[in-house]
Amino acid sequence: MSYEGTICPCGDKKPANTMICDSCMTEFKDHPSMTSVLDRNLGAELSRHAAITLLALARGRKTRRA
Repeated sequence: MSYEGTICPCGDKKPANTMICDSCMTEFKDHPSMTSVLDRNLGAELSRHAAITLLALARGRKTRRA
């Protein structure tokens, strides 16, 4: 998994230079971490923590539904 790559942590294809795929973006749009990642005024530490949370959620997105 890489920011520059095209594989989302959930396994789907994502656009290059994005963190997660469109399906994950839709799934987590109301999650507090998504708001933190999209807010450019927050500090690096809060944004980093929110990004790690979203990546962990994305990794388990498909297995939670199965």
